[in-house]
Amino acid sequence: MKTLVFFGATGNLFTHKILPSLGHLLTQDGGDFSIVAIGRRSPNLASYQQFLLTLGHKDVSLSPEAFSQLFQRLTYIQSDIKNGDLFLKLAPHLEGKEVFFYLATLPSLYPEVLRQLKRWNQTHPLPKSIALEKPFGSDEESFLALERELRDLFPEERVFYVDHYLGKSTVLSLIILKAENLFIEKLLSRHYLKEVRIAVCEEEGVEERAQFYEETGALRDIFQNHLLQLLTLFAIDIPPLCEEDRRECQLFQEKVAQEKVRLLEKVRLPRKEEIILGQYQGYREAVGNPSSSTETLIHIPIYIENARWRGVPFRMFTGKKMAEKRSFIEVIFHSVTPWPNRLVIEIQPEERIDFYINVKTPSIELTSVPAKLNFSYFGTFGAKSPQAYQKIIHDFLHGERTLFPNSAFIRRAWQITDALKRTIERYKISPHFYPPHTLKGDEVWNRNTFSS
Repeated sequence: MKTLVFFGATGNLFTHKILPSLGHLLTQDGGDFSIVAIGRRSPNLASYQQFLLTLGHKDVSLSPEAFSQLFQRLTYIQSDIKNGDLFLKLAPHLEGKEVFFYLATLPSLYPEVLRQLKRWNQTHPLPKSIALEKPFGSDEESFLALERELRDLFPEERVFYVDHYLGKSTVLSLIILKAENLFIEKLLSRHYLKEVRIAVCEEEGVEERAQFYEETGALRDIFQNHLLQLLTLFAIDIPPLCEEDRRECQLFQEKVAQEKVRLLEKVRLPRKEEIILGQYQGYREAVGNPSSSTETLIHIPIYIENARWRGVPFRMFTGKKMAEKRSFIEVIFHSVTPWPNRLVIEIQPEERIDFYINVKTPSIELTSVPAKLNFSYFGTFGAKSPQAYQKIIHDFLHGERTLFPNSAFIRRAWQITDALKRTIERYKISPHFYPPHTLKGDEVWNRNTFSS
């Protein structure tokens, strides 16, 4: 049986995102794995189980059956990662097991875990693979330092960089939508498209992440990973899907990774006058910095200088304290009518795909109106799609790398982000203030919206 070792198992990420997915994997798929949870808060296993049950009564959507199965597979170790005895406590639970490490901690603790693991490896075998959550550094230089530490222990194919957005079913649908619907793949090019809009809108503010966000901002928190990942999955030349043959699947994964990096190498950044930054009113008070210039909103066009996409603006948007929580890709086609054809791939809150076409009105006149052709996961299959972390953990345990960015992608994404950051600093581009909870996803493309 495989053993998943989670560092940071009393933190928000593990308890609210990963834990429910583990429960669903066990109840729906009978997952063949055990769990070792490492955390600081609870002194023992009984206390930790009670802590999880308390969360379950509040906002973790797990049934009593799921909790029961989790507890049958669960071992808990109380320890601070900074304590030198962590791996001594961990050792008895790893003997003879196929071990997978998952770092769900603050990224600032990654180097300490890796240092202890390196000492441990002098007398003990390494885990089979290791997964770690974004952000992967704060710029290209810090990422390269992290990568060097990882590569001292693991080859590239055993390091899994996690961006949970890539586990969402609608994001995965981009692969199927393009690979198995040839007419759509052919339509997605400069010959038919006017522009592409990619948005990640968040209702919440910085909340308990105030210090982290003040150091990071929307550019590093969302643009460098979520937005660039969505951009590349949408815009790459998709290779043929693999069949059941394992080698074919491996080639598909490698090809996708190569195409994503190749696409980023063709990215052209916006001119300074095209960069719009915003900061929601009340942010400075939330972070305790009355002169903060950290952006909580970004609106920029990205251009891809290749034969397929040259001249098509990819309008990238992310903002906090929006009027709705919504993420989507919207494709605007060239049109001869006032109502252009549109393809909308909704990622959240509802996973759906809408295609807008013009149809004749029910009258004797030859007039038209837009109509919507719709696909939704719940409407079609009568069930919600699996949670993002279900797919991520499943693929991590099975060595499937399609959804995990490789180091070349992350490095190039940081190069783009660092260059954009330098432009902002060079020209002293300051964020405009905007009132919280007033902007909706469909309204963000009007640049006058952010002039207040």
